Amino acid sequence: MTLKQEREIRVRVLEKSDNYLKFVIEGVLPQIVNALRRVLIADVPCLAVDEVVVLDNTSVMFDEVLAHRLAMIPIKTNLKKFPKIEECEEGLVDPTQCSARLVLQVEAREPMVVYSRDLKSDDPDVEPVYPDIPIVKLGKGQRIVLEAIAKLGRAREHVKWQACLAAYYYYPKVEVLNPQDRRCYEICREICPDAVEWRDEAGLTITNVEACTFNRWKTCEQSCNGAIRVDWDRWKYVFWIESFGSIPMRDLVEEAFRILRKKFEDLLEILDIEILKYTTMRSSEGSESSQALSEETETEMMEEG
Repeated sequence: MTLKQEREIRVRVLEKSDNYLKFVIEGVLPQIVNALRRVLIADVPCLAVDEVVVLDNTSVMFDEVLAHRLAMIPIKTNLKKFPKIEECEEGLVDPTQCSARLVLQVEAREPMVVYSRDLKSDDPDVEPVYPDIPIVKLGKGQRIVLEAIAKLGRAREHVKWQACLAAYYYYPKVEVLNPQDRRCYEICREICPDAVEWRDEAGLTITNVEACTFNRWKTCEQSCNGAIRVDWDRWKYVFWIESFGSIPMRDLVEEAFRILRKKFEDLLEILDIEILKYTTMRSSEGSESSQALSEETETEMMEEG
């Protein structure tokens, strides 16, 4: 692969749904791909319950446990309606703009289960992603009245703010060395049923290399005693993202790239400052050295005179 080809970025979507995206990315350094993965997991913000004011709780569950359960409920987050997470973290906006209020007020006339759908929000766009998450079971006459504040945050602070899972693996390159090895075919069919087939004349044939992960292909290789060889493409990866439903997939990816770009911009800004400091220091040291040398020369000339 030439240098020009290495810099040509290509992306091809393999699977896409509301909460899942799988694609092939080519022409990018693994460091950049891994940086994107880390940003998706730890830096993309979403809403999660962070403060709970319990006004009444006669259930069997302690207030602290109840608050913890509320915090782990995924909440729909429209990032376009909130300030940037950096503005919230640095206090550049009113904190109320970075949060939403939810209320839970339930009294049991008979034994019942309180579900996430019982959380009512002031904002119609802010609600639990999944309405049927059980929170607590109430006996007859028991009640819960509380106010929960959901705030924007990042998973690097607490897992309750994690918006998705993300991972990648090298794109597998599979070469059949002994296509007539029936035993190898049987093994690979068990490991990767949608990736291989047996043809009368050709024997073992790879039909869809993307239908199997790199690790499974390596397992197949190790079990086939040299019938196939598996390598990886060092400039090509299969990347997948699984959202918890808090943020639409497109918004999730766009926010990840925005944050990643800002990290690079911040790094360049810090480098510029440090380079300026270094240049100024070296210039100052050079001036002091020249002045000292001049004074020394003048002293020697006076002594000779």
